Amino acid sequence: MLSLLGVVVVIIGFALKLEPIAIIVVSAIVTAVCGGINVVDLLTSVGTTFVANRNQLITIILMILTGTLEKNGLKEAGAALIRKAKGLTSGVLIAIWNIIDEICIIFKIPITGIPTFVRPVLMPMTLGAITSHGYDVAPEHEETIKALYGKGSNMANFFGQCLFAANSSVLLIQSTLASIGYEVDVMQIVAVQIPVALFAMLVNATQTLIVDGRMVKKYYPDMKKKAA
Repeated sequence: MLSLLGVVVVIIGFALKLEPIAIIVVSAIVTAVCGGINVVDLLTSVGTTFVANRNQLITIILMILTGTLEKNGLKEAGAALIRKAKGLTSGVLIAIWNIIDEICIIFKIPITGIPTFVRPVLMPMTLGAITSHGYDVAPEHEETIKALYGKGSNMANFFGQCLFAANSSVLLIQSTLASIGYEVDVMQIVAVQIPVALFAMLVNATQTLIVDGRMVKKYYPDMKKKAA
């Protein structure tokens, strides 16, 4: 049971908003020590898992790169850039990202994640779209923006994955249908999913604009007049 202390470390670390990579490393070490795993076995397990999931290296590289850029003024540069875009609202920016995110997921391009792209790049730009009109961002609106980004990411993952023929979710659907006597090709599954994904993308973007528009109307009623 002591090996479960690694889970406790993860919960406490994320609750305190500490560095995610450091939390995972410490959790792995705690689990290994409490579970009686020696250093060699721990490194072997980590190495085997890493080799089996080499595509995750892209995410690690992006996190390191993003952290370096963020330390050198990425947030400020993003906010300054968005202030120059006339008429661009926070809701429009989120809706555009939702569409781009789903397209990237369809083609298995892991560059639009929440920790690697949204938090360090898009959040400052989205908040800059509000402060550029001379307003301070309302705390409720900021939390709503975070929720909209999270919602968009979930929607993109859920519907975008089924548009990639070699994705595990598509293969699972094919095997499940085959087990009950329906032989279908993976491209048939993708073709059926296309209109569903497009409709979901439209609904998601529309809902984002409506929710963000309500926040803008509530906290910055003169924003549209100032923009004009």
